Amino acid sequence: MLNYNKSYLIMNVGLGVGIVISIIFLLMEVKWIAYVGIILILGSLIQAFIFYKCPNCNKPFNIRGKKPKYCPECGFTLDK
Repeated sequence: MLNYNKSYLIMNVGLGVGIVISIIFLLMEVKWIAYVGIILILGSLIQAFIFYKCPNCNKPFNIRGKKPKYCPECGFTLDK
């Protein structure tokens, strides 16, 4: 099962690779591969909404910004 660390990594890699693929292939006018990049972006965001949450209270973290050191809801210390 994914924890918040893996989910954060997958989200960032998926967003980066998806954006690069989309931009390159839209400029090359190969739209079907650009759509694959868009699907990759959406998939990485969807998995983050599902799995990027506190392991203690299960409240979702904000996907915008850096990974927190403490849960903003319960104060649980992350990354011990």
